[in-house]
Amino acid sequence: MPKDESVVERAREYFFRHHRYTEEDLESDYQAELRNYRDDTWEAPQRAARLSAAVKRYKTYEMLYFFFQIADEAGLDYTPLVVKRLCAHLFDRQGSQNIIVDIFVQKGRMHRSHDSDPDIIAAVAERYRQQADDHWQTVLKNIGRVKQDYRKNQNRQKGAGD
Repeated sequence: MPKDESVVERAREYFFRHHRYTEEDLESDYQAELRNYRDDTWEAPQRAARLSAAVKRYKTYEMLYFFFQIADEAGLDYTPLVVKRLCAHLFDRQGSQNIIVDIFVQKGRMHRSHDSDPDIIAAVAERYRQQADDHWQTVLKNIGRVKQDYRKNQNRQKGAGD
């Protein structure tokens, strides 16, 4: 990568290359559970855990996607702590700390970001709250639609098996 490329651009590129998990991926994971469903084994807890993990991956992806949407305008020095605090303020969630660290850690960094100051985080959160709320409502609607489609198809499969 060119030396003049910004830290945010490198993080954004890494994020989309290694942590992309869109609504289509969520839907695909739900459909895979339907395809792999078998009546002859009790696997409900494992299936529920896999689907829950898929939803969490999607939520983390969407939170970070939002941060990259506002990154240039917000002008923050994104570090794992800044992102963690923004997640808490804007989405009332933590997100996957492993993913956040993987994306935003800067090897050799010696000093904490000034942008991690709670007052700065609160000001940025206030500035982007409405956009974040709108984004999050869309995310929750997407999840609801995927789950509803899953239930419909699950009931259709059960009905066909009777």
